[in-house]
Amino acid sequence: MTTSAQLHRESIIVDGLNASYFQDAEVLQRLQRGGLTAVNATIAAWHTMAETVGIIADLYAHVERHAASVMLARTVADIHVAKAAGKVGMIFGFQDTRPLEDQLNLLRVYHALGVRVIQLTYNESNRVGSGCLAPNDAGLSDFGRAVVAEMNRLGMLVDLSHCGPRTTLEAIGASAKPVAFTHANAHARCPHPRNKSDEAIRALVGRGGVIGAVTLPFMLTGRTDATLDDVLAMIDYLVEVAGVDYVGIGADFMENMPEEVLRTVLGAGRAGPPPPEMLKLFNSAVTRDFESVAKFGNLTDALLKHGYAAADVQKIMGLNWLRLYAEVWQEP
Repeated sequence: MTTSAQLHRESIIVDGLNASYFQDAEVLQRLQRGGLTAVNATIAAWHTMAETVGIIADLYAHVERHAASVMLARTVADIHVAKAAGKVGMIFGFQDTRPLEDQLNLLRVYHALGVRVIQLTYNESNRVGSGCLAPNDAGLSDFGRAVVAEMNRLGMLVDLSHCGPRTTLEAIGASAKPVAFTHANAHARCPHPRNKSDEAIRALVGRGGVIGAVTLPFMLTGRTDATLDDVLAMIDYLVEVAGVDYVGIGADFMENMPEEVLRTVLGAGRAGPPPPEMLKLFNSAVTRDFESVAKFGNLTDALLKHGYAAADVQKIMGLNWLRLYAEVWQEP
């Protein structure tokens, strides 16, 4: 009989979104301890083009220094290579289109540099569309439609996790390829502004997309505390609405994040910097038994014990992301 540890070890395990500080070698070690095969690594969001290219250059060097444990993943074949070699495949992703600086041609440059996932908006509005915290969701702009079309052409995954409701639905409709909510939960179970309506989830999967369940307590329970059982309950609901072939994990860990970076993340859209109590609260709000990417094996074990068949566990833990990447990352 296959044990959960063996299943986890033998499976393709993908974190659909991780925003940790990847320049820290300890983060790479935790990815390996968690048995990750690949990770959509957030490397930019609010950054300028110059800042973004600098980050990519630094990460190239960082990956080279740690080549025994990590490699860049630009294709699905790279992810399989990483699995065979016992390494973690790092997928470069953005959580906003601001690094484009309103220049559509920069998408081609970022694709050449290895970027494979881009979220259209963060929480606020930009030239592409509206974020989930924007007071007025004006939908996908003409420039946003051009961005989606060019990402489709290049083979880049469109991420709508932080988009507002109207922008989300319009982007799903505008895309010629499946898109993703790389890290979002169901609003019906937890009415957080970042979570998605059943209508949006059904629209997503109707076009072949995948939703990655988030482990942040705020988006699971609406409180500052949650347990692995809360993660299972959210996955159950997503499977009920979307189907087991369209649900993955996008844990949204932000491990070892320098305080100055975390201040920028939490202060996005605010008139001033976040208060100290918000920083303390955010750093202490973790899901029990899934506090780190190093604990990914706990979820495989919990899904099996919860009654999911081994084949379905493998889909949720990585194969659904792999199917989506294979469909989207077809270069022109």
